[in-house]
Amino acid sequence: MNNYIPINKAVNPVCIYQGDEPLISKMLGVDEMIYGFDGTPSDYATCVGAPEMFIKVEEDGLYYFGVEADDTGSLTIAGEQAIKKDGTPPNGKLNIETDSRYLKAGYYKVALSWTNNAYTPASNNAAAFNVTMDREPIQAGKYEGNSTMKREFSPSPKIKLWTIEKESAITCEPSKEVELEFEKPEPVYLEGNGGCNVSSLRPKICVTVCKDESENVWRCRVISVSAGAKLTMYEGIYVNPYVDPPLNGEEATEAVNEMNGYQTRGRVGTWHTPQASLAHEEHHRRQWEDAYKFYWKDSKIQEMLENQTISCDKEPNMDKAVKFMQALAN
Repeated sequence: MNNYIPINKAVNPVCIYQGDEPLISKMLGVDEMIYGFDGTPSDYATCVGAPEMFIKVEEDGLYYFGVEADDTGSLTIAGEQAIKKDGTPPNGKLNIETDSRYLKAGYYKVALSWTNNAYTPASNNAAAFNVTMDREPIQAGKYEGNSTMKREFSPSPKIKLWTIEKESAITCEPSKEVELEFEKPEPVYLEGNGGCNVSSLRPKICVTVCKDESENVWRCRVISVSAGAKLTMYEGIYVNPYVDPPLNGEEATEAVNEMNGYQTRGRVGTWHTPQASLAHEEHHRRQWEDAYKFYWKDSKIQEMLENQTISCDKEPNMDKAVKFMQALAN
């Protein structure tokens, strides 16, 4: 079945997991195993899942996701891995990994996996797995304890999972212009010296296909596109005059001269404010936003993608046609 199904084309959607409790609650004495939530019976999972599962997006917007696991866990959305929480020490204990996606309304195929490593003694081998989905940034749980059993899951809403009987007959609809959504995560503050910087978030283009009966081809259709940039701020060794004002006239003159020179020579010297660095990096983030939106339109990327077709005789399977088009988009 297609990776993306519009809400009005989903036939008999059924919610198989309401998100009332974690997918795998915290427990001890668990064997080493890999579990894929594909409908296989399990002694541990509160939801066994299904071979094809979907999340439901009620309206267009930015959605946040989190994966908590002991040891490892992953979330794939529309055939592309969204989150992989590793289990290397100390992350073998219950911890979280997060991500965000701009999604249009509809159903998106998802896959979940969880891995539990073997420890000795096996009676102390803990298990835990939880996946969250929200319109707000995912909240961290309480991970201060030195074991999974002493830690707490995130209070953010748990993901809900759906199955769909089939997708209704698809006919090609006219292309609709898709605007690029720009993501602006909150700045990450790190201790120590370093150059504050802005780094781009990889563009994400989600596509589907529709069947053109008259031409007997699959045509590509862009569902959504997003990109973004994140800020890394270093709280280095400097004196912030708002926190520690100059103690005499000589220090005051030095502070004023150093800070007045930001625009001509950049940051130099002892005196500095984090607000100045943040304003500087936000300026660069706006440059990224302008560039992404300009090139998305000016390079006619949507038009190029939606000009792509695959013969239905050559590739009768819709899922494989979608994978081909998604590879082009990537």
